[in-house]
Amino acid sequence: MNRPRPKRSRSCIALLSLVAALVATASSEETCTQGRVATNACEKRSLVHNNWRWVPQAQHRCNITRISREEFHATFGPSGLPKLHPYPLVIYDEYSDADNEPRRNAIFVEKTTFENLPSCFPPEFNVTLSSSNSISAHRRTIPLVQYLEEITTIANGETYPDQLSNETWYLFGETYGVEWKRMLLDYEMPPCSTCEDRELSALAFGVGNCGSGVQWHTHGPGFSESIHGQKHWVLYPPERKPSYNSDYASRYWMETNYMDIENEDDMPWECTLNPGDLVYFPDQWHHATINLSPYTVFVSTFTTEHI
Repeated sequence: MNRPRPKRSRSCIALLSLVAALVATASSEETCTQGRVATNACEKRSLVHNNWRWVPQAQHRCNITRISREEFHATFGPSGLPKLHPYPLVIYDEYSDADNEPRRNAIFVEKTTFENLPSCFPPEFNVTLSSSNSISAHRRTIPLVQYLEEITTIANGETYPDQLSNETWYLFGETYGVEWKRMLLDYEMPPCSTCEDRELSALAFGVGNCGSGVQWHTHGPGFSESIHGQKHWVLYPPERKPSYNSDYASRYWMETNYMDIENEDDMPWECTLNPGDLVYFPDQWHHATINLSPYTVFVSTFTTEHI
């Protein structure tokens, strides 16, 4: 699969982002999902558009091959993606907006809404949060309901580029206990040759607000699916380690390093996942993520094909 190489200058991308952001701001509240959770965040964004160059709710470029579920199955067959596929790939759900077709993971989608997620666990269930730097060096344990309240109210429900990564808390990675495994049983596994046996993969559940995410890092191959909200991915192949400031989270990199890239060949592989979309990240590819919605829920599947 060939990588598309759209030729756009940095100034052009910045202008398009600003125009899209202004259009989004002028749109009605319906463009902001998840009811009351989104309202404060959308109101706040209208105040900060002129302060940041990279705007989360703008339309972002995608130079990763996108393939529908139907095309995917026709291309790769019933066994799914072969082991150690060499390039990123986005699989989108063409049925997500259709009234007569069930969305992938429909049951799991319903149980993980902002309103329903706490009921998946015992009362006063605690979650372990990670800091947003590359190695997630710090931990913080608080009740799940407190975390949901914090990400939707503190700073009007948005994580900004100038927030330090060791002070930016994120629910992701520390979701391997008995309660999490029970909750994740309703998740439909990605289509890959090593995903049929759930014991051969590790599932990680994540929740974040607009602007949150994880700084550049690497690990083995796998998939990540957006369950609620949009999530932007940026990647570089193993031999091209990006430069970044470990004191800040991934949105800072988009605001500074990304917006200053002049040459098309220096741009990352990137794409935005919509609800129901999956991205395949190859083995040891550098990647960072930025959540674009006030309530973003995702599941990552770490496969064992590289072992």
